[in-house]
Amino acid sequence: MTVPILRTQRLTLRPLEAADAPAIIAAMNVFDVAKWLTAPPFPYSAADAEDYISRIAPLETVWAIDMGAGMIGSIAVKPDLGYWLDPRHHGQGIMSEAAIAVVTWYFDHETSDLTSGHFIGNQPSRAVLGKLGFADTHMETQIPPATGKPIGLQRMKLKRKTWVKNIPPIAPDRF
Repeated sequence: MTVPILRTQRLTLRPLEAADAPAIIAAMNVFDVAKWLTAPPFPYSAADAEDYISRIAPLETVWAIDMGAGMIGSIAVKPDLGYWLDPRHHGQGIMSEAAIAVVTWYFDHETSDLTSGHFIGNQPSRAVLGKLGFADTHMETQIPPATGKPIGLQRMKLKRKTWVKNIPPIAPDRF
């Protein structure tokens, strides 16, 4: 799938590229990032990044989050909304801004509801999903590769009609 470039006030959301590998490797090897993710191996190697960029990401709808100086995070709809952000950029509203752009794009192109989730204890991720209008659906148990221990995963859904009715005020212009 061709991933479109999306722009917000501060961000460019763009397709992943080979030059993003060092940023991905660095972030995926930060335990406080990796412990909240369902799939990436831990520790994360250069081969893992190369495989993800060249083989896996092209099959998904995934963007690099870039503030002008290179990749600082990633966001995807595959079909769940998933994301991570370099901890140096936490607490600045960056993920909410990126997520609003991606969810706006998603509902401009899809008619189905959007699902996501967060591990219990990941309050910042829950806050992002709450701002977007996601509502709890059910609980699952998963084992994040970084911890190897079962943890609750709160599954959530954003209904298209909820989004259309309550698009956040910082929603970007349609792409």
